[in-house]
Amino acid sequence: MSGHDDFQDESHSTSLGEEVNRLLQRLGSPNIDTVSGVFGLWKELVGEQVAQHVSPIKLDRGRLLIEVDDPAWSTHMKFLERDICTTLSHHTGTTISGIDIRVKSGRANN
Repeated sequence: MSGHDDFQDESHSTSLGEEVNRLLQRLGSPNIDTVSGVFGLWKELVGEQVAQHVSPIKLDRGRLLIEVDDPAWSTHMKFLERDICTTLSHHTGTTISGIDIRVKSGRANN
């Protein structure tokens, strides 16, 4: 019995990242390096203070959806939008054209 033969073709394992990137591209999403750059380096790219109040949610067709924990941060992020887009674009190698902001719901206090 040779169940090992199923795994002999190493091209499948080495191309997993390529397969994921092709799937993401078909779905209209950025590649995995871009996604991991934005989400994995968020705190380093925007700073500790911003990261405590602002979370990246989704990157879709060059627009980053972020969630803020307070409406005041929504205004603050509008002022920082150009700088954040430039920084993220530089570090991911993909153009981030803008930011969409939503306020986290379910806050107990305002």
